[in-house]
Amino acid sequence: MPKQMNLPGAARGHDRRRMFVPARPLLTPLMLAALGVAGAARADDAQNAQELLKRIERLEASNRALASEVESMRAAEGDAWLSEERAAEIRAIVGDVLADADARTSLQSTAMTAGWDDGFFLQSPDGRFKLQVGGLIQTRYIYGYVPDGDSGVSIPNSPVSDTVENRSGFDLPATRLDFKGHVFGEEFQYRIQGEFSNQGEAILGQNPFANLGNAGGTFRTLDAYIRVQLNDEMAVRAGQFKLPFAREQLVDRENQLAVSRSVISEHLGLGRSQGVEFAWAYDDYRVMAAFSNGMTDNIYGPLKVAGTEPLSTPWDSDAAEWALTARYEWKIAGSWKQFESMTSPPGDQYGFMIGVAGHWQEGDPDLGNSSSTSPPNSVFAATADFSAMYGGATLFGSFTYVFADSGQAYVQGTGNFNPSPSFDIEDSDVWGAVLQASIYTAPKWELFVRGEVGDANIDNIGVITNPSGASALWTDSLLVLTTVGVNWYIDGEDMKWTSDVGIAWNNVDGIWFDGDNGWRASAEENQVVFRSQLQLAF
Repeated sequence: MPKQMNLPGAARGHDRRRMFVPARPLLTPLMLAALGVAGAARADDAQNAQELLKRIERLEASNRALASEVESMRAAEGDAWLSEERAAEIRAIVGDVLADADARTSLQSTAMTAGWDDGFFLQSPDGRFKLQVGGLIQTRYIYGYVPDGDSGVSIPNSPVSDTVENRSGFDLPATRLDFKGHVFGEEFQYRIQGEFSNQGEAILGQNPFANLGNAGGTFRTLDAYIRVQLNDEMAVRAGQFKLPFAREQLVDRENQLAVSRSVISEHLGLGRSQGVEFAWAYDDYRVMAAFSNGMTDNIYGPLKVAGTEPLSTPWDSDAAEWALTARYEWKIAGSWKQFESMTSPPGDQYGFMIGVAGHWQEGDPDLGNSSSTSPPNSVFAATADFSAMYGGATLFGSFTYVFADSGQAYVQGTGNFNPSPSFDIEDSDVWGAVLQASIYTAPKWELFVRGEVGDANIDNIGVITNPSGASALWTDSLLVLTTVGVNWYIDGEDMKWTSDVGIAWNNVDGIWFDGDNGWRASAEENQVVFRSQLQLAF
């Protein structure tokens, strides 16, 4: 038998056959395992699907519950549940608007160093220094009628002794420049206001040959003071300013209703003085108290019973040894700003304020005779007023009382080249009342009416012997005036035209002489004054 050859190929074929046979028993468990895994996976998927379905059902149930609660809230509160969201949106819008407004205000009041902001101004970029420049021009026409031209007063070369029946003409009652602002910060304030005078002839004494010609156009100081704001409520100022007394005088000239203030206010108001004033201002009330050189004495016109003329006087003009003035104001309604004027334009809020004030001073008039042993002059004054602003109408009333004990009274301008002689006229007292009202008939047109009553009692005026006829200054006649007029507010009070006509129902005694505003002394009843004035304030 031939010998078999061992071929590698033959041997590998044999081995394959040998290895295949034992592989069959291994395949079965592997396949079973794979099938088991697949089956288990299918079982897990089914279980997961069941869990997902359950979770979806739970979420749907939760959504249904939430929807039910929302519907309940809507039913109970309507759309209130959205109000917070809307409020948040509105707050965001308002915040943006305010931020924009602040930016614009900053650009206007801080970044701007010059321009117009209710007046011309110059200021430093940081706002610490500021100058506001303003002014006033009033030009007017006055016609005055005194029956028979009878003044009843004989004081040589005195305007009180006017004997002309009809007078008329134009003048400039107020031509002013006003500078105010602050330095080193808003708490340090200042004001300088001056006026070009509108006086007639400069007369030395009362002699005709001493007529020095027209003195019109002379510039004089009205206000000059420094004011320091100590805190939110308290301030102090020093210099020359209006004494805190009569409301009519505290309101600026350009903010009056009529062409001029009342005759009562011109005589019984205290005017300006030099001194120091403390002020406390709160939401509903404020208090002002001043220590000064005394009142500007115009109580009885040319008859001086206090003898103090403090306007721009030097320190050693000691006509007043001391003088105290205080005023209290209670604002029941409205804002303080609206009481800076006598008018109340349509649309303004309702305002009501009550004020009371008192003044007391004592001293000797500076008559050039320091060796005088006459008793001093003392004056006590009190006033009360109310102001109602109705937004298209106003009502104002005041009552003032002044008592004087004058040991050195004198008639102004009667000394020729020597000091005026003084007389002890002892006690005197005077009172005056003012009531005025206004109403707008159109947005820029306003009608007004004012009534005035005043009466004086001078015990010993007969001792005045020089000049002749001086006793005729007072005839114990009751002052009764009525004034009616109209305002046309071309551009508010900055540009307005005012016309009024007044009548004195009784004769006007010399002590009530107010020639600057048209009222002359008259021994006859029914004096008439017509005035028309154009005003520009800037």
